[in-house]
Amino acid sequence: MAETAQHINKHKQQSKDKSKSHAYGKVWLFFVYYWIIFGIGCYFGQYLPLEWRRPLSFVLLGLVLITVIFNRARKYGLVISHIYAIVVGLLSFATFTTYMQNLGPEVFYKNVILAIAGFMVFGIIGFFVIGNAASMGKYLFVTLVALIVASLIGMFIQNSLFHTIITVVGLLLFLLYTLYDFNRMKRGQFSPREMGFNLFINLLHIIKYVLRLANKFRR
Repeated sequence: MAETAQHINKHKQQSKDKSKSHAYGKVWLFFVYYWIIFGIGCYFGQYLPLEWRRPLSFVLLGLVLITVIFNRARKYGLVISHIYAIVVGLLSFATFTTYMQNLGPEVFYKNVILAIAGFMVFGIIGFFVIGNAASMGKYLFVTLVALIVASLIGMFIQNSLFHTIITVVGLLLFLLYTLYDFNRMKRGQFSPREMGFNLFINLLHIIKYVLRLANKFRR
């Protein structure tokens, strides 16, 4: 009886581990998928008229506010995530082109690699080092709302120190969100599509904030 119970428990654990591995694989498929959508939007961003950029920026901000107010808009998450990836791609072409010109290709790509390394380090910490980071969620959410409000105010304020503070806070926030999301993956509290999109957003913002800081402090 004891051996039979052990065999059943072992089989259940193996099935659970297999299911988890499958879910992890789907997360990374969605992660790559959203980068492809973003890349398509970024490519067509070179044809985006200058006068369309500000209205699209407000559309993007509106999408962010909707996802925040309605708990990441779960009901319409599939549609919103695609619109977000496309719109942020359209707007990112000019941003990345400017950073490439200001920093030069070598420094630009070094900072992108640095951002990816930061994403990986915080992900590893969240998955392998931190036991349970669930309590971080509410603090990250409050900081995110404050960052969105500050970014909105920043559209009308031309103050270098103010924008630098926003950039540093934003970078730290999305690094911590990466830690938090990887920890959620470890605890099994995720859906593959939602997590893939979250990780895509985290890495994209980390790259952008690192490039923004490099651009601010370039010689």
